[in-house]
Amino acid sequence: MLLRSLKEHYLEVSKMTPPPKVTPPSPFEIVKGSLEGTGAVLKKSVGNEEISLFVMRLAHGGDDEDDDGINQLFLHVAVSKPNQVESLHFLCGLYPDALGIHSVSMRPKLEDLELSDDPARYTGPSFEE
Repeated sequence: MLLRSLKEHYLEVSKMTPPPKVTPPSPFEIVKGSLEGTGAVLKKSVGNEEISLFVMRLAHGGDDEDDDGINQLFLHVAVSKPNQVESLHFLCGLYPDALGIHSVSMRPKLEDLELSDDPARYTGPSFEE
């Protein structure tokens, strides 16, 4: 019975066509090594603006009953211009059927955050894995 069920399942799966490979939209480029670190995953230049996309996971620390073992994903979009100190930041929540914008702010460019000489300046929460 079990072998017949497995064989039927295998035959059904073998008839399915695999999903197409997903690539970023043509103007975006994938940043090499980005998945191992916390840097940008995708980058794009439009005119004199640079758009960087970061994917972050908010890990839940405790054992919440309503957690269901799902960590929420966030999309952080930074739009910057050359010779500007600050850039426009969008923090978006990624959901199975929607994308929600949680905040929009002007902040120091992400490359400059670690080099900032003003550690007291508020730059928002830090998201760590």
